[in-house]
Amino acid sequence: MKYTLTIFTENKPGVLYRIADVFLRRKINVESLTVSEIESKGISRFTVVQNMEEEMVKKVIKQLNKIIEVVRVYASTDEELYFNEIALIKVGYKTKGDIATIYNLILEERGNRVVFVNDISVIIRSYGTEKEIQKLVEKLKPFGIKDVAISGRTAVLIHDTPSIEVSTD
Repeated sequence: MKYTLTIFTENKPGVLYRIADVFLRRKINVESLTVSEIESKGISRFTVVQNMEEEMVKKVIKQLNKIIEVVRVYASTDEELYFNEIALIKVGYKTKGDIATIYNLILEERGNRVVFVNDISVIIRSYGTEKEIQKLVEKLKPFGIKDVAISGRTAVLIHDTPSIEVSTD
């Protein structure tokens, strides 16, 4: 099952390494990782997405809680979260008619916008779920995708209580 772990840590050097090491030692593939400082100065938020069973999630949370700089850790399913990713998609074009078609394709869905145009390509910014972004990429493939950069997931709980939070006791 896909889980999103939210890890709050002190913003200190080496924390990312220690968190990554927990996943590496258990041979867990991280699908997405986003890190940012939050409104509380000196605290960072790690959002980590991976596929694993609930029992493994609990073990990973216990291991993460042993890291001195970790303040809080919890795991959530997709149903418990509002989440998005951001993508920049560079698409080639040959004629002005292609540009019009590209504009029409991207306007069919929310969160899409042309941010740059030159003589040979268009850069589109899109935000949404992984599936929504992938759907747009598929629609644009016939024009020739030149580059795609997709951020990691950003997520917040819909309600205040996550489904899995293991105490540090």
